[in-house]
Amino acid sequence: MDKRFHIIEVKEVNIPERGLKFNAFKTVGKGGRKMDVRFVRDCANIPKEPCVIVVDENDCNVDTTRRFPILWVKNVKSIEEIQHKSNVDDFFDFDEPAPNPDGEPF
Repeated sequence: MDKRFHIIEVKEVNIPERGLKFNAFKTVGKGGRKMDVRFVRDCANIPKEPCVIVVDENDCNVDTTRRFPILWVKNVKSIEEIQHKSNVDDFFDFDEPAPNPDGEPF
């Protein structure tokens, strides 16, 4: 069974003292809590920007032995673009005529 995770943040991290340079990833779990995402070295399909990753249920695991849980991903099946949906139609009805014939809002 496939699982979809929204990668909301991709941030480049530099540690010049140790000569390290890598990307840090975050997703949102239950209750809106941010969670770190890490990929194993053998994972070839690592995202470069915020997206939705599709992962097989057997290829991901949440490490709860740490203070903050981490989602570990072994293999990414596919990367999908995040679909942004406008909520303007939820607040305005564009089919109705203006309430005042003079064109004034009130």
